[in-house]
Amino acid sequence: MRKIVVQQYGPPEVMQIRHQNVCRPGPGQILIRLKAAGVNPVDTYMRTGSQGYSPSLPFTPGNCGAGIIKETGEGVIGWEAGMKVYTHGTLDGSYGEYCLCAPHQVHPLPKELNWYQGACLGVPYFTAARAVFTVGRIRKRESVLVHGASGAVGLACLQLCAGTNLRVYGTSGSEKGEIQITAAGARHFSHNDKNRFAAIRQANSGGVDLIVEMLANVNLNDDLGLLSPGGRVVIVGSRGKVEISPRDLMISESAIRGVRITNASLREIRGYELLIARKAKEGKVRPPLARVFSLSNAPDAHRSLMGERHSGNIVLDIQ
Repeated sequence: MRKIVVQQYGPPEVMQIRHQNVCRPGPGQILIRLKAAGVNPVDTYMRTGSQGYSPSLPFTPGNCGAGIIKETGEGVIGWEAGMKVYTHGTLDGSYGEYCLCAPHQVHPLPKELNWYQGACLGVPYFTAARAVFTVGRIRKRESVLVHGASGAVGLACLQLCAGTNLRVYGTSGSEKGEIQITAAGARHFSHNDKNRFAAIRQANSGGVDLIVEMLANVNLNDDLGLLSPGGRVVIVGSRGKVEISPRDLMISESAIRGVRITNASLREIRGYELLIARKAKEGKVRPPLARVFSLSNAPDAHRSLMGERHSGNIVLDIQ
């Protein structure tokens, strides 16, 4: 089988395609023939050994994929060969034709979605569900602002909030992002508008109840000024340090929390799976694609992810 292997931390070029034997699943393991793999920012951190991610070398990047179960190991219950599935994690990486997973990392692929869309579900949608519902503790009739809503996790947040009684807002800096945010049922504010924070405040006279933040090192101070009394900022992403005034938190009795999907319990993971399946059936969950690369072009996929503004997800085609 073909598989991307990283033998040293570094730039995208360190990802090299290698030919390996297909592993048989051990006890409690599932072998999946992948059709597509999702490309996420955390994959680039693993590749560079940064942001707290430094897997043992050599390794294969990737947590997200979609494909067909090829074989199950001893003791695996509820899964069998031929099932269409997606993953939110793997035991040996998803940038390859096959991957091994633990049963809790595998989920039934909603029939409404194709391979590419399925490969986008795991990390982005599970992170979005955790940010909004578990960590953000959103309540009925509250307001949600997704700061950086045209990316994979941002759009997932909007889609999971669609059809609820929440007031939902999203920011982006592109026309395509505006179209996708509006299509998800949210009100759009442009990053290019210098008065966007005043406009958001005007739309929410009492402040925003929950802000899901994708770039905290840039936006966190402005976020704190937008919060309602008791409001929350949930940080999904940051690319640097930021200095804030604790008094901003004191005035509104607000809170800042971080989110990381690996902290989710098995019960929470099951809840996210069911939520995504329901929203997919309702037509609300439809992961948008930004670009599709071949497996051998994984380095270009990483360059694209970190070097360009995207509205949607980046996927590797492994069919």
